[in-house]
Amino acid sequence: SPEFNSRMEEQRYTRYIVEAGTKLRLDEQAISKAAVFYHIFCSQTRASIERYDLKLLIMAALNLAAKVQEISVKLAGYLSHRCFHPDVPFLEAGDFYWKLKDSVAKYELLLLRTLKFKLNIQLPHPYLLHYLVALSRWVDDAAWQRSSISSLSWCILQDSFHTELCLSHAPYVIATAVLYLAVQCCKLDIPNTESKRMWWEVFAPDVGELQLQLIGKTILELYDADYSTACKT
Repeated sequence: SPEFNSRMEEQRYTRYIVEAGTKLRLDEQAISKAAVFYHIFCSQTRASIERYDLKLLIMAALNLAAKVQEISVKLAGYLSHRCFHPDVPFLEAGDFYWKLKDSVAKYELLLLRTLKFKLNIQLPHPYLLHYLVALSRWVDDAAWQRSSISSLSWCILQDSFHTELCLSHAPYVIATAVLYLAVQCCKLDIPNTESKRMWWEVFAPDVGELQLQLIGKTILELYDADYSTACKT
């Protein structure tokens, strides 16, 4: 369907963000913020998205996210095009370089206007870290270590930014849903003998279990789409 194809196309560009951010050695929060910037822009310009060069938008989003996180990265790294053209070496100063640098600067300004200059975006990462520490105290140490739930939760959280969940749910809700999904995947037993509430109700008291399951379903559909694409290639 057109909606499915549009979603797949947007996810393809978020993968570019992750790949570029990793090569530029940005931390996970900077990469996640770049993805949030990208999703916000796409959601507000969806009717006219074809007018924009999404590759330039990605470069601008990464550059802006690095500035917000106070990470020093040379703009030449963005202009190398290595995500889109892996065989192309780093660009040297010249007419094309300066034109491209000017284009990225214009897209960065466009992105700032779309964001209404609101760059202080809360991410789920601090919540997930806090919840993992808290939940680990409910579980036997050996069982917790065997489950690898910490690394799995972190991977699921990063993958969630390939979707637009960051636009529709609060950071603490995403963190709780990610942890809920990780617990299910690891089949980790969380004791509940001394509490009247389930563990996820402690972290997100205003969110029902069904909502957490729906968020998890959205993330799992991302993996299903990846598997279907891999089978076709």
